[in-house]
Amino acid sequence: MKKQIIAAMFLGALLFVISAATHAVPITDVKEYSNNTATEYFVKDDASKYSSPYYRNRDQDWGWAHNAVAGTFTSILLDISAFDVDTPREKDAISIYDGSSWLNFGNLVGTNNTWDFTQFDLTSYAWANAQVNSGLQVKMDIDTDRTITWLVTLGKSTLTLDGGSQTCVPTPGIPCTPTAIPEPSSIALLGLGLAGLGFTRRKAAKKS
Repeated sequence: MKKQIIAAMFLGALLFVISAATHAVPITDVKEYSNNTATEYFVKDDASKYSSPYYRNRDQDWGWAHNAVAGTFTSILLDISAFDVDTPREKDAISIYDGSSWLNFGNLVGTNNTWDFTQFDLTSYAWANAQVNSGLQVKMDIDTDRTITWLVTLGKSTLTLDGGSQTCVPTPGIPCTPTAIPEPSSIALLGLGLAGLGFTRRKAAKKS
């Protein structure tokens, strides 16, 4: 009987480890000045926020693509850092590619002459995981109302998966900082520790 209990405990721990290992590792993919392409205009630093070609108007719409990230994710958050978004009068629309068409996710939100993050939650969309795997594509339509010449500068776009691996601030030029991620070995030790704890409690209960 004792051997069966031990076997059951270790099997449970093993299943726990396997489950954790097959789950996607938390990651934050950051698009910013350091990895701009020729058609992407994330600004270098705060001092350049009013400079060309970063401070852009309604005739200078642009888009970007995040790196492809493998895995199956339970949480997918997109945060876009923008400067000088005069909510609610200014409307800078964000669209995301779903694999066949572009979906409008709403407008950037911000305050005059400040850097702000606007978050878009993609978790509930069936297509989101596949698009993250292939490289999430995003584009911005600046000043959709076309009533006044509004301008906006983008600092960075962060794709946070399953809690993320970095903590970022909206101001450009400030590097994101790493956050702690449990290593597979730590998860394995936790599983075995739980199994040992369960066996010890069972043994103590028998003695009493």
